[in-house]
Amino acid sequence: MLKNISSRDVASILAELGISLKRRGKEDIYAGEYGGESRVVVVPRNKKSIPKGTLSSIWRQAGINAKIADEIWRRIK
Repeated sequence: MLKNISSRDVASILAELGISLKRRGKEDIYAGEYGGESRVVVVPRNKKSIPKGTLSSIWRQAGINAKIADEIWRRIK
């Protein structure tokens, strides 16, 4: 499972899903369509390590689970 993943790494995983950056601020807002549904994902900006609970919330917003995120990360890494 993914541990110590950065905001930039999360952005790479979301890009693979077709969810792209829409707005920058204190938190970056990503939007796109995945799994036949429109998705809006909020990611904390400039974090070297995102906490486990925040990371699970990001995956839930994106419509995936940690296992799918891990598979994507291993493929693009």
